Amino acid sequence: MDKLIIDSSFKDNSLTLNKDCYLLINDDVRANDFEFNIIDCKATIIDMSNSLNKVFNFNNSEATIIEIVNDSKSKSLSLNNDKSFVEYNIIDLLDNDINYVINDKIVNENSKININVASVSYKNKNKDYKIDTSNLCRGSVNEVNCFGIVKDNSVLNYDVSSFIKNGAKKSVVRQSSNILLFDEESVGKNNPILLIEENDVKASHGSSIGKIDDETMFYLCSRGLSKSEATNLICLGKVEYLINKIDDKEI
Repeated sequence: MDKLIIDSSFKDNSLTLNKDCYLLINDDVRANDFEFNIIDCKATIIDMSNSLNKVFNFNNSEATIIEIVNDSKSKSLSLNNDKSFVEYNIIDLLDNDINYVINDKIVNENSKININVASVSYKNKNKDYKIDTSNLCRGSVNEVNCFGIVKDNSVLNYDVSSFIKNGAKKSVVRQSSNILLFDEESVGKNNPILLIEENDVKASHGSSIGKIDDETMFYLCSRGLSKSEATNLICLGKVEYLINKIDDKEI
């Protein structure tokens, strides 16, 4: 698999991948609008860019994208899936405000999009994620998994809406949003919405907001861990599965 690197020397606003590759987008890439076309290939993309508005068009491909958020501006992401299997992962550990709007559409049957978000909101910041998914054809699958940690009078909001169009039989949508609150002043919000026009489908959502479970904390402390160590272990366990997808040790 070829390894490609995009840095500040890349001046175009679009890129087409049509062969198997590993793509690294450095954090000095600052195009406001960026469009990717991924066609007939397998691709792994590590995106550390400061691009504000991104569009990914997938056709007959398999793609894993890991976005490491490193700016605090309003952002948008569009995922258009045609006969592809796509996993999009967002790791957001900034101590900054963010407003992120994500839209995905599956336009051909037997296609899948899996969106995973791990976010930490702290130092009196506000983070808002609005995720809209659309199953427009038969046998399509959309999954959204969000995890968040909130502390220091901060706010984290996951607004997730999933739509299944009439006629998109055998389609599947799954939502899961879980937020841990570290203090009484922290605010977590989950707003799961299912908009279903078709009967022959599977649709589900799960949501939780609260502090670390007392029994879990008691058990870990009884095994010799301090409260701080136990807290770190629980939180890292929630985000480590995303971080471990990055096989570049330097990153």
